[in-house]
Amino acid sequence: MSRIHEKITPLEYLSEETLLSEFVSPEVAKLLIAEHSSIYNLLLHTSELQWENISGMGKAKVKRLAYIKAILNRIEAERQKQVNEIKSPQDVAAFCADMQDLLQEEFRVVFLNTKNKVLGQKQIFVGTVDSSLVSSREVFYAAVQHMAVNIIIVHNHPSGNPAPSREDIECTQLLVKAGNILRISVLDHVIIGKNGYCSLKAEGYIPVKEAER
Repeated sequence: MSRIHEKITPLEYLSEETLLSEFVSPEVAKLLIAEHSSIYNLLLHTSELQWENISGMGKAKVKRLAYIKAILNRIEAERQKQVNEIKSPQDVAAFCADMQDLLQEEFRVVFLNTKNKVLGQKQIFVGTVDSSLVSSREVFYAAVQHMAVNIIIVHNHPSGNPAPSREDIECTQLLVKAGNILRISVLDHVIIGKNGYCSLKAEGYIPVKEAER
């Protein structure tokens, strides 16, 4: 007796719509992909409240998508924990990889000890980076609270281009000067883009100390 073997397509070759159809109806999956282009955009840039307002999305389907989103968030949080020491701009970009997908500019500070071990991070504000808006007081108050000896400034460019603006450079130089007074070193300012990053230290906007030469 012959057996009929069903040919199974490897998951990596399935379309976004087909994958999403495993969690919602094919009709809803088609609608969501058409509107958001990908599962990635759907989960990252929309909320449960928005899903509830979509025709054909009952509570059960909303709950399934919410669980997927929660799992992805857990994976991202765990990935971030793996980076516990900053040795290069690449490490900063990996530690703050979630920033490349933010729709607004976000300004964060990463706190480090004398061996550049990560002590924590804090969002300082959301919005366009400008030396007149960035509060040195808030940045360094948070650094002192974390007992940080060194800090790294990080922000994103939603446009995707990580090239620094005049405001980015002015903000960096202001914070470097403030840090020198407080003896808290600003090691770098890393700008995160969609597919890359820019280190203002590597670009020459932050002086290299003798110990680093």
